[in-house]
Amino acid sequence: MYALFDLDDTVHDKKQSLYACARSIYSKFLDDRINADEFVKAFVSENCIIQPKVDVFKTLGVKFGIDSEIESKMLMYFDESFQNYSKRFYGVLECMEYLKNEGVKMACVTNGRNFFQRNKITALGLDTFFDVIVTSGELDVKKPDPFIFNVALEKLGAKAEESVFVGDNLKADMEPAKNLGMNTIWVSADTKSKPEFVDFKLSSFSEFVGIWQAITSS
Repeated sequence: MYALFDLDDTVHDKKQSLYACARSIYSKFLDDRINADEFVKAFVSENCIIQPKVDVFKTLGVKFGIDSEIESKMLMYFDESFQNYSKRFYGVLECMEYLKNEGVKMACVTNGRNFFQRNKITALGLDTFFDVIVTSGELDVKKPDPFIFNVALEKLGAKAEESVFVGDNLKADMEPAKNLGMNTIWVSADTKSKPEFVDFKLSSFSEFVGIWQAITSS
């Protein structure tokens, strides 16, 4: 069995990482003429919208009256330093170690700029676990396009039916992975029942080993 993981909001706690980065950017580039809490809230919100990062900082610049030169410096700092604020979800490392000890080959399949996503994976200490890393920035194709999943499977030497995809997004991760024939694990604290294309729901990585064993023993 092979394991494929999404990155952001699956193994990478994107929101907490953004909060930490936002506070740092505020302290380095801004002052108390701008309300710190309002800036941090807007920074996190804009970065959780799928859009070019340059647009994120343009929006923040307009909203808070930030000089264009400072805006550019903030974007450069973000690109160069965000990985330093990246945080894993609790229990992720232990799950990776479990899979590695079991001899499971792993891949990360993620939407985002190639250098940016790879920097985060390394900073999270997960690069040594992934045999394959595939980014939309590298291929110029984004999930849910099946092409990006198939590239990862091919690089792993895996068949879809002998693979498990772990992700948080129903449309971008779960549905296309299931359509290809993979087993699916949805990372979600949502109390609603899971859709039919989700095989298992994971609310905490403390549940992962039990779910993995249920899949591999069936």
